[in-house]
Amino acid sequence: MNITIHEASLNDCEKVYPLICELAGGGWTGGGGEYRPTFERYEKTYKLFLTDGNKKYFVAKNGAEIVGLVGLSVNQSLVESGDFAFIEELVVGERYRRNGVGQKLLDACIAFAKTRECQSIVLTTGNERYAAHKLYEKNGFEKVGVKYVIDFS
Repeated sequence: MNITIHEASLNDCEKVYPLICELAGGGWTGGGGEYRPTFERYEKTYKLFLTDGNKKYFVAKNGAEIVGLVGLSVNQSLVESGDFAFIEELVVGERYRRNGVGQKLLDACIAFAKTRECQSIVLTTGNERYAAHKLYEKNGFEKVGVKYVIDFS
């Protein structure tokens, strides 16, 4: 396996969609049950996000196959007294997990956040994603709060 990390492009849109569905179907449930975006809604958002200067998406490839994705945004906060990065999604295809792909994607985020002089990186994750928790903790992330959500779907 030869995993490489690349900045996501518009050409990756269709290949990334199954990963987003895997992430959405892997435990995030709201009042309406399991959430899985329609391709049309996803495609519109994907294209919008790739043109936003405060967002960055990276894909992990094994040859031509996209096997992972991470997206982060740079936000401003009075508490941070400047910029902070927020990892919006990080997903590795199930058959590629536990092979260092998530680490490579996380490394890309950390490097990007440093180039933007962010004060910190923040993320949320599902309660049941124990392997992800280990990855984050191994990289210096600390559990510091609780996430509350209102589902308007």
